[in-house]
Amino acid sequence: MLRYTEFGISHSEVPGESNLCIYISGCCNKCNNCHYPELQSTDYGEILSDYFLDIIDLYRPLATCVCFMGEGDLSKRSKEELLHYAKLIKDMGLKVCLYSGRDVGVEEWMYAFDYIKTGSYKEELGALDKRSTNQRLYHVVNNTVEDITEVFWK
Repeated sequence: MLRYTEFGISHSEVPGESNLCIYISGCCNKCNNCHYPELQSTDYGEILSDYFLDIIDLYRPLATCVCFMGEGDLSKRSKEELLHYAKLIKDMGLKVCLYSGRDVGVEEWMYAFDYIKTGSYKEELGALDKRSTNQRLYHVVNNTVEDITEVFWK
């Protein structure tokens, strides 16, 4: 079962959206200088399924997109749970985003999300707002993936 540590509104994860960010525990990436090392524990936080609908109901008037900040422990069960939440969110008329943080391309199961961020944080390359970044933000429309990372570059 997925666990979360916190949630809140942000306007920076997906440009042009009011993002309800839900921080998911169990990150396997172990990035150097991780900004949130507590997320690496699979036992940290509350069980998401116990509070998910309450969180969405509370923030739905403010949010246009729900961002899962992490994938959990990468197990089949975690992916299935994320896919279940993605469907619920889309059925409510909201967009949904997955911040993976892994150094992978867009995997088939990720097509259920409207936005997908991939790439671990590498301090020497910078975050999404740096042209040198290895991280990418993709927009999925009609099963087509478009790299929209450049919207972060000023």
